[in-house]
Amino acid sequence: MREDGEPRGPLTIGSLETTAAHRLSSLIATYGRLYPEVDLVLKTAPNSRLLEEVRAFRLEGAFVCGPVADPDLVGEVVFREELVVVTATGVRGFEDLVRDGSLKIIVKAPGCAYRERFETILAQRGIVARPLEFGTLEAILNCVAAGLGATLLPRSVVGPSCAAGRLAMQALPEREARVETLFVYPKGSYLSGAFRAFLDILHGPALAQAAE
Repeated sequence: MREDGEPRGPLTIGSLETTAAHRLSSLIATYGRLYPEVDLVLKTAPNSRLLEEVRAFRLEGAFVCGPVADPDLVGEVVFREELVVVTATGVRGFEDLVRDGSLKIIVKAPGCAYRERFETILAQRGIVARPLEFGTLEAILNCVAAGLGATLLPRSVVGPSCAAGRLAMQALPEREARVETLFVYPKGSYLSGAFRAFLDILHGPALAQAAE
């Protein structure tokens, strides 16, 4: 069926919790103001679940952590992030973290892209860490601030807490720190008017500037 007129109807988009909380408010507000007849739903989930939901057409698109190698998906870079190791204040670096051989990492359940990246970074240094799993970003940051362990997150997420003296950030080499957030959706699928309008805003100058 051909759509005519203004975009309307349901639109379900997925996102990482960190991206939703710190990157998407302006985009969602602009979209809602321009297209009030669209019922936009934003669902947060781990990286692996988001990709699964997009492939199964249960999400029209999703913001995920790259890289994504899937010929059946279109993937567009929308944000570039710097990852940092997040610790309690007073920790000076990896040496402090692993000195007594009992490093704990505060992470989400398996399937979280930042958890997988952190475990890889530590393994390359010969460090085996015990994971403590929590369901929300707030819980993770509170546990790190309390000195229970360390985590890996984008600098943009933890910057305000570090400025307030709650947390500390440990920089990584550039090759380990750089990560891209992609917006993915099925290649060759039908694009509703509501989704095409979403892509138009996503490709706009405000998002292009934020991606740098």
